[in-house]
Amino acid sequence: MTIAYRITIDRDRDGVFGAADEEISARVIELRWRLGMRSAYDSLAQPSWARITVRNADGDFSPERKALDSGARVRIQSDDGLLTRTHFTGAVSRIEPDEGEYSRKQAIIHLQDIQPWLADSPARLAPQIDVTADQVIAQLLDGATLRRPALAGYCLIDVDGYNLIDSARIFPPENVGRRLQRGKTRFAYVGDWWRASTSTREAIGEIAASERGRFYLDRAGEAVFINRHHTLIQRRISAAFDDDMSGMTYSYGDQRLNQVALQMTPRALGENDTLLWQLRSTMRIGPRSERLMDLRLLDERDQPLGLIEVDRLVSRFQRSPAAGGRQVHSGGAAEVAQLGASFARLRLANHSQRDLYLTVLQLYGKPLYRGDPIEVSAADGTGMHVFGLKRLELDLPALSDFATAQAFADYELARRKHPRGVISALRVKAREHKPAALEATLFDRIRIRESHTGHGARDYFIVGEEHHVHTGGALHEIAWTLEPADSTRFIIIDRSVIDSRSEVIAPF
Repeated sequence: MTIAYRITIDRDRDGVFGAADEEISARVIELRWRLGMRSAYDSLAQPSWARITVRNADGDFSPERKALDSGARVRIQSDDGLLTRTHFTGAVSRIEPDEGEYSRKQAIIHLQDIQPWLADSPARLAPQIDVTADQVIAQLLDGATLRRPALAGYCLIDVDGYNLIDSARIFPPENVGRRLQRGKTRFAYVGDWWRASTSTREAIGEIAASERGRFYLDRAGEAVFINRHHTLIQRRISAAFDDDMSGMTYSYGDQRLNQVALQMTPRALGENDTLLWQLRSTMRIGPRSERLMDLRLLDERDQPLGLIEVDRLVSRFQRSPAAGGRQVHSGGAAEVAQLGASFARLRLANHSQRDLYLTVLQLYGKPLYRGDPIEVSAADGTGMHVFGLKRLELDLPALSDFATAQAFADYELARRKHPRGVISALRVKAREHKPAALEATLFDRIRIRESHTGHGARDYFIVGEEHHVHTGGALHEIAWTLEPADSTRFIIIDRSVIDSRSEVIAPF
């Protein structure tokens, strides 16, 4: 049974791929796409991408001739006659049509997931105290500027066709679909190390790494976070391969470790009503004007200073910039507009008809100080002398608890200290392994045996998937990036109902 591929563009921006003019399958020449991690043990996925090569003789995919805007959502699906599966959902990032009358008259539509937008959105959160990774990630996603899955029917101010206030809806709070598992570690403080340049994507990666969890975008374009126990308790085998793969990448001893150095950062609370920031020079504010000012809170070493709470904001407005000038008690205003873990946004206003001069501006509150990083280590002395030193360094900025950090280091060493044969990539053809090759996706568990290397039946998780459909759809080649499954090497003790794997006592 052949496999058909369906590619649709949400041209009317309603979040549904169903209109008659939205399917472009007959125009498609070649498909390529990739999702997931770059390599085993990564905490943050690489941005997902897709490239769709289409026939463009009539110029339908030349955006300056026929509109196809960046941001339009596109979906790639397959149909094997039994089941329709979604493989990729993303947004148009750019289009590259061939130029010239005698060219091939083709175009390449490039797609992306939301991660480039996360990389352009600054990470700004209110102080986070005693929180889990999923709670922080949810707030970071909420604060990011993302293209919504559906635009039709919603209100966009000053945009023709979307600014119908009385008949349009307001966007819901959730700006992207998400499935976030509850984190296993409670972080005492989060975000006090972020600088002005820290992006939402970078912040999510740091939180996921500090939990030893994973963050990625799935085939539907939804944000997914799995905690560190997920791969220990996921036992269902999605596919099995026994000397019948198209190819694989195998090595012996490459992923071993015998020394792990993990950096954690202790914190200390300061006193209430501490001076956190003050204005160094007089500021003029024009009549009938308002401005926002972001304060980056730094300690004496020019390192980010955490902000737990604000006690007061002291300001002084004058008619003239001269020191000791007459204070103005009406017309000028200063207030805290937004609090972050290491910044504060102030709103300054002059409601009068004349210039005002801000000569005093001081922020008082309760600071959170970061101590010098502490290195927690675990080592296999025998392995270092027998096999040679192989070291891993981890910087987990959200960790401030020594016992948790030591457990992380011990676990990373335990699961990788013995040299062994590992398959890091597997290549299969869809027509030879239907439906497994089409169905298996990120963090599904598969089993592999290969006779020539002597690699016995071992379990792996798919952490990356790359697809190539060509030759008129006759060939669909899949390359999976793999990570060894660890639960076969650890004892899992159920905490409640026997045989229930929903809650476990894990190695860390």
